Amino acid sequence: MLGALGGLILALGVAFLVEYVDNRLKSPEEIRACLGIPSLGIIPEIDGSKATASTPLLHNGAPQAFAEAFRAFRTNVLFSSPDEARQTLVVTSTGPGEGKTLVACNLAIGFALAGQRVLLIDADMRRPRGHDVFELQQEPGLSNLLVGDVNPSEALRKTSVAGLRVLTAGRVAPNPAELLGSKRFKDFLASLDDLFDTIIIDTPPAMVVTDSLIASRVATGVVFVVGAEMTSRYAAQTAIAQFARGRTRVLGAALNRVQLEKHSYYY
Repeated sequence: MLGALGGLILALGVAFLVEYVDNRLKSPEEIRACLGIPSLGIIPEIDGSKATASTPLLHNGAPQAFAEAFRAFRTNVLFSSPDEARQTLVVTSTGPGEGKTLVACNLAIGFALAGQRVLLIDADMRRPRGHDVFELQQEPGLSNLLVGDVNPSEALRKTSVAGLRVLTAGRVAPNPAELLGSKRFKDFLASLDDLFDTIIIDTPPAMVVTDSLIASRVATGVVFVVGAEMTSRYAAQTAIAQFARGRTRVLGAALNRVQLEKHSYYY
């Protein structure tokens, strides 16, 4: 009996130690407590055998739980800026691989399905993916537009979703941060005031390069994507602190790739 009791105590101690050492963000409560920002939604992970595409899209047969999660996420984003006539949202993450492009694309589709006029800008001019998701040509795109090679009417592409247009990244640029910080980019966004209700800008990870911080200066706010059980608390805190120093409003975070079988109470 003493041996069994000792084994039980040891097992509990090891479990608590592992939980203490593991500093990855795993729940909305940890996002609120550790990052000091609201939780905007929980995006479930999709089993690769059930996904209709490498990037599941709301208008393309995405699973019901996935689609419903994005509807709730879209509603929370709307409520975060109720007084804004037009929203310009920067979507970013702490590091690569957390699913920010999936979130940005489906958030844009969600707004369009709700009847809004939406523009999705792929501002990740280092490792662009938006053109692959919507099966569009990479050029001409944002980089071509900002250097004056094309007009906006040539670069903005229609999609199969009514009300949604996409501006792809264009040619991979050697100086994307300078392009996003240019007066031409600011003037371009200002010229879209009467054309779109919501503009979503997909930017590179915040801890890798400064592009998202620069783009956020002309945005309504930032939507932060956190990969569940992927992102270190300390790295995410550092990324959020960068936006705070830049006096940029972080609307909140979406916890992405949540395994519902492990966290069924969130469902």
